[in-house]
Amino acid sequence: MSWRTVSLWACSALLLAGCGERSERLPVLTALRLERLAEQHDCRGLVRAAILAVNRHEVPPALQEPLLSEANRCRVPSAFRP
Repeated sequence: MSWRTVSLWACSALLLAGCGERSERLPVLTALRLERLAEQHDCRGLVRAAILAVNRHEVPPALQEPLLSEANRCRVPSAFRP
């Protein structure tokens, strides 16, 4: 996954913070934090922040798996991605 894809996913998460059902929303500050890390190309920080957000119950259950999957894909070298 390219940095552009990670950044776009973080931006999508930011949009989810403002729309959708109440239970499916990401807090704005969490989305902004994740977006900033993605834009800085900080994979390690992005993964840590995503895990912390999930552990703090800031991420709704329906968004936890996609968020952590995308954050972890950031760490895998592109040569090993399908």
